[in-house]
Amino acid sequence: MSRRYQILRALPAGLVAMCVTAVYELTVDPRLSIVQSHIIIIFFAGCVGFCISFIIRQRERAAQQGLLRLAAIVRQSDEAITSVTLDGTVTSWNRGAERTYGYSAAEALGHHISFCVVPEKHAELNLLLQRIADGEVVERFDTQRLTKNGTIIDVSLSVSAIKDETGTIVGVSGIARDVTAYRRTEKELHLRSSALEAAANGIVITDRQGRIVWANQAFSKLTGYSKEEILGKNPRLLKSGEQPDGYYAKLWLTISSGKVWQGEIVNRRKDGTTYTEEMTITPVTQDFGGATDTYFIAIKQDITERKAAEERVQYLAYYDALTGLPNRTLLQDRLSKALASARRQKNKVALLFLDLDRFKTINDSLGHSVGDLVLKQVAERLKKWAREQDTVARMGGDEFLIVLTAVKEVADAAVAAERIRNAMTAEFVVQGHSLDISCSVGISIFAEHGTDGETLIKNADAAMYCARESGRNNFRFYTKDMNAQALERLTLENSLRLALDKKELFLVYQPQMDIATGKIIGLEALLRWQHPELGLVPPDKFIRIAENSGLIVPIGEWVLRTACSQARKWQDEGIPAVSVAVNVSAVQFRQEGFGEVIRKVLYETGLPPQLLELELTESLLLANADVTFSVLQELKDMGVTLAIDDFGTGYSSFSYLRQFQISKLKIDRLFIRDVTLNSNDGAITTAIIGMAKSLNIKVIAEGVENEEQMAFLRAHQCDEIQGYYFSKPLAVDKVASKLRGDSPEPQARAQASGTQS
Repeated sequence: MSRRYQILRALPAGLVAMCVTAVYELTVDPRLSIVQSHIIIIFFAGCVGFCISFIIRQRERAAQQGLLRLAAIVRQSDEAITSVTLDGTVTSWNRGAERTYGYSAAEALGHHISFCVVPEKHAELNLLLQRIADGEVVERFDTQRLTKNGTIIDVSLSVSAIKDETGTIVGVSGIARDVTAYRRTEKELHLRSSALEAAANGIVITDRQGRIVWANQAFSKLTGYSKEEILGKNPRLLKSGEQPDGYYAKLWLTISSGKVWQGEIVNRRKDGTTYTEEMTITPVTQDFGGATDTYFIAIKQDITERKAAEERVQYLAYYDALTGLPNRTLLQDRLSKALASARRQKNKVALLFLDLDRFKTINDSLGHSVGDLVLKQVAERLKKWAREQDTVARMGGDEFLIVLTAVKEVADAAVAAERIRNAMTAEFVVQGHSLDISCSVGISIFAEHGTDGETLIKNADAAMYCARESGRNNFRFYTKDMNAQALERLTLENSLRLALDKKELFLVYQPQMDIATGKIIGLEALLRWQHPELGLVPPDKFIRIAENSGLIVPIGEWVLRTACSQARKWQDEGIPAVSVAVNVSAVQFRQEGFGEVIRKVLYETGLPPQLLELELTESLLLANADVTFSVLQELKDMGVTLAIDDFGTGYSSFSYLRQFQISKLKIDRLFIRDVTLNSNDGAITTAIIGMAKSLNIKVIAEGVENEEQMAFLRAHQCDEIQGYYFSKPLAVDKVASKLRGDSPEPQARAQASGTQS
């Protein structure tokens, strides 16, 4: 406002004040007449009126200018400013409304406001007009409007009542702001925040000073810290101290230069436990009103279990899972290096191939869990015995290989083998069982017995077999003849795989005699192998191969089926029925569904179950007693007779005899051979017979070959015998005539007569 205008505005007020003062002074002046006083009053009154009129005109002009300015502001405003009557007719529509809704003022004025209201919001509009008409104050609310092109927009609407001169509400004025973009951004931010919060991986955001400004729930779960505990803190509170020097400096250098960092870190949780996380840190620069700031978003994934699994896989690739010793893969690597060093240094390398004697008996009698514990103890003893530069490896099963480096003389290997043998013979105590374990060791020397690892291992293995075959619990150096023995074993196994199909296997039957009557009461089916080139192969040579290779399962079923079928055939021919005994391998017995195999064979051959006797070993019975009892009970329920073969040679436990409902004990031929010459054998045989009698179990002695043995057994009331004294094993066609005659051999008949008398 100019100074002149200010003076003009102040002038009327000053004139009025002067006029009032002058009139007062003149009217009280005694020198003036009444007429003069009236004239003066009228004059000044006119001046006052003029001033008042001037003031009013000035104020009206200012008000009009203000209204014009306000109207211009409303008209040009970016916000949609509209007014409607109480029935919804549009009375004003500014340019902001034109831009927001797309309708011109000409298109809007005089029309009902519903043309820009979403149909779903019509009820809301009517309620709003009613509330305003009722005098209710409505300030601001969010709603939706419809543009001319059909787009629905979000608006923030402020409304107020329009009143006339009397204060009556005649309409509604509204100011609407298009907040569609804002709402969309708000939703996106909310969705992003929700997604980050719900993410499975831990997410934490830090500022440039390294302070944590946000973290999701997964981060809290990963670290054990609540959000309240870590906000404003530095992530270094998670440091475990296991990262190498300079690790974090390189990390900070990367992200502070604006680059993404990826890597693995071992951190520590709130409870003190460590974990491994895979982390990606991304720098993000934000603009805040012209000022920029950098934040770092870290995404963390707990890979502790994955790392452990990877390390386990890596470990198992080179180490034996049970004993922790190097496996074949690592052995080959170390052996190659040892041989290379020996070539340079012109030293010798000794390979000691160790196999535990009769380890299978431990597995069969006490179970594989005890066997595993024995193997662990063996491994510990070998590790303590070996030098730091030597390698002790597990080849598999109960076989171990020791690589001795820097060996000066061949005799040094013999000394080492003897020390190993002594270490193994010390007592083993496993789960309360006191076990005596020995080992057989085969030795090969570089370069006398081979110049490469594969040959040396093969030759040490052959030497070990020779040590085992020659009495066990000793060691042997490799010789060329051993290759022939190994080749023979391989040839036998390959030939045995075809023996069934080629019908090279056959059965012979050895009669079993009742001592009291001299009559044949049973037959034992014995397996034989007629090899087309090697001739008759002894059972002790090929049975072990069949068990180790798994061939015993199909061969054993063939023996069972053939023996049952032949026994039924003899019965159909009118020959007096006797039981047939079939040996059962532990491998057969443990196959799933063994009982069903027996039931099926009996059904298909038609042999009565009571005429089948299954001979089992002690070690088989005592291995995994619960499972064994279940199978034996199934067999007993069928009516099959159960006998223990080679009794007294295993881990005898008389308490199991009654529990397993054993019908017969078979005294091993080792005790019978010298029963009259060796007091210990005689005492053992007598004890077995007495114990069996007390349990009401029959006893049969095998391997009876002479009259002295027969007399001893008769004197101690043994029930049955089997052996060359009575009859050698007979071919099928010989058995029939033997059974028809039902007459014992002359010696046996004479003894039987003496007994009866």
